[in-house]
Amino acid sequence: MINIVVVSHSALLAKGVEELARQMMRGDGCKLALAAGVDDVEHPIGTDAIKVMEAIESVSDCTAIVVLMDLGSALLSAETALELLDPEIAARVTLCSAPLVEGTLAALVAANSGGSLEQVLAEAQGALQAKQAQLGEMIPGQKPLNLPLKKGKSLSWKVQNPHGLHARPAARLAETLALFDAELVLEKNGQCANPRSLNQLALLQVHRGDTIRLIADGVQADEALAAFKALAEHHFGEIVSESQQPSLHGIPVEESISSGPILQVARFWPQIVERRVGPDDVLNEQQRLRVALQHTLNDLNKLAERTGALIGKPQAAIFGAHCMLLDDPDLQHAAYTRIAQYQCNAEQAWQKELELIAADYRAMDDEYMRARELDVRDILRRSLSHLQQQPIPPILITAPSILILEELMPSEVVMLDRRMVLGICLSGGSALSHTAILAKTMGIPMVVGMSGCMTKTHTGQKAMLDAARGVLQLSH
Repeated sequence: MINIVVVSHSALLAKGVEELARQMMRGDGCKLALAAGVDDVEHPIGTDAIKVMEAIESVSDCTAIVVLMDLGSALLSAETALELLDPEIAARVTLCSAPLVEGTLAALVAANSGGSLEQVLAEAQGALQAKQAQLGEMIPGQKPLNLPLKKGKSLSWKVQNPHGLHARPAARLAETLALFDAELVLEKNGQCANPRSLNQLALLQVHRGDTIRLIADGVQADEALAAFKALAEHHFGEIVSESQQPSLHGIPVEESISSGPILQVARFWPQIVERRVGPDDVLNEQQRLRVALQHTLNDLNKLAERTGALIGKPQAAIFGAHCMLLDDPDLQHAAYTRIAQYQCNAEQAWQKELELIAADYRAMDDEYMRARELDVRDILRRSLSHLQQQPIPPILITAPSILILEELMPSEVVMLDRRMVLGICLSGGSALSHTAILAKTMGIPMVVGMSGCMTKTHTGQKAMLDAARGVLQLSH
């Protein structure tokens, strides 16, 4: 494995490069680490050799590390970091002079595809070739690919992608074909390219309506052609011709593209039986509520610990806030008073008090604060489940799937197995809810407000989720 480190004067610039890179990467064949900016609130622009060293160490579980930098002093910081590193790690580090944005993307695709260090460096260094060719500039040292067109088997495809084989679908093609033991060449109108190279694919300048032909020869030629055909039929991972296939639309949260089977998840809410209680039962109902709230508080503390360990302390604070709301003496006193005054059971009293709080949030002008009503209902559901002794069923996922739900609670998101979730579509929800914020932090493609997603899909149905556009395309 070859990992990549980006060194930049600007944390925002580095984050932008990372966001682009995540759009290109599939699988876990390469790790990316950032060393950007300095810890100075008033003057955040700069580079720090210690940060560079720590970034390199964080991805040192590999055979080689390629470091890309933006400006001259970033190189100085990287060179200083090499002197600070353990010699064994430093010996595996290569500083690369390629352009930061284009070079990082090209290097990541090559590394994620299992390319050698030489191939990764060559892709990074040649990352400007497509731009130079499009602008009519001379490309120093460019050599045409010379593979015999008459050799091997071939398969042709007319590209239907609206923007042709731009960076993202080209990256999918390069990574897919990297797996096969075969000699491969992609041809368009007599011009040839290595389909395992993002740069070579860009030089072909494949537009919508162009016909491309993959020629394969070798041990796994048939497998390579079959993989090419399957990827092409899915338009290299992009949504195409929405008028020909049914699709649903919503609001993007975490932007990515994924495809796989749908798994519909039914919404669970504890069944509440309303009943009046006698004067002698008031203390018993108050005690029932007191015990249920303590169990709920224990649950929330465990969720905060899990979130802090798996995602981060800022995200764990979400459940810390839940604990503060639940443990509010005034709120609890109001519920106990309601039980005594109206002689209702604990469930009715507690539900009424929390519904009043949720309604207050929904009435707020600020959209971010309105989204907090979901947190209140998350707490309510959990405490009612303890009162009713109806455990909240976990979301069981037996194979990687796109989850379709009416709504998803923040406490449910952090319990998901990220490896099994290809994406999430909610018929309701808000892009500013803590559910959306947690999903985004976990890197889960997500779309909210997708009206009809529960009624127009079914479990097992194949679909492609383009979370960048908020579109779920369904197979027939």
